[in-house]
Amino acid sequence: MLSDLIQIHYRHPEKTPVQLMINGNHLIIDCRFRYQKKALLPDPNSGRSLADFIEESIIGFWSGDYKLDGESLDEPVQVNVVIRREQDRRAVPIRMHRLLLMPAHVISPFYRRLWGIFKTGQLESLGTNWGIQQPGGMILPTGVPSPGLAAIAAHEAGHLFGLGDAYGAIYRFYYAVPGTERYMMHSNCEVQPAEILMLLRAHETGRMQFFPRKWQTGSFFRGLCQDIKQRVDRMTARTRM
Repeated sequence: MLSDLIQIHYRHPEKTPVQLMINGNHLIIDCRFRYQKKALLPDPNSGRSLADFIEESIIGFWSGDYKLDGESLDEPVQVNVVIRREQDRRAVPIRMHRLLLMPAHVISPFYRRLWGIFKTGQLESLGTNWGIQQPGGMILPTGVPSPGLAAIAAHEAGHLFGLGDAYGAIYRFYYAVPGTERYMMHSNCEVQPAEILMLLRAHETGRMQFFPRKWQTGSFFRGLCQDIKQRVDRMTARTRM
């Protein structure tokens, strides 16, 4: 049973927005979210708000049965995501903005930024200094079609859960981890068992879990040029809208 292998206790549950609850082979990811007012407004046609859509997307992508290799578990672990908006404990802020240069991201409050790199040694921690009680806030773009926004929200939720990126970002020296092409934290595709294990370790240790990175000079400069071009193209396309 997963509960025999991993025990997670929170010192201050009232200050912990995302909590893992393990019962046998059942894992519940229990979240508290809060939204800006415009994300709560119902759509005239569907009656659903952006907040509803975001929550349904995260639940749909992360919930499921996962065979956790290397954990001596005969049966798959059943994962369910529960998201509530009650303010019975600290909640993750989720905001929608028109993003010109930056993609969607999770970012820490001002007072936690920059110094995270000294704790983790990871450039990724400059903006997202993840902690059990301070997982950060989610910033999502406006004007993105529903399928794309669903996958983006699920990816950013992975950061709130304690996972780093696997794709070739500048803070990873544009090094994409081989074999992770279908991972949620690489290409927003599918949550993999390895990502569930990373989530568990993040909450067990209180430290964000990062994918390996590597410096390769040629790959870095190719990635940098491509990144600049994509950001310019994105900004140009949005300013024309």
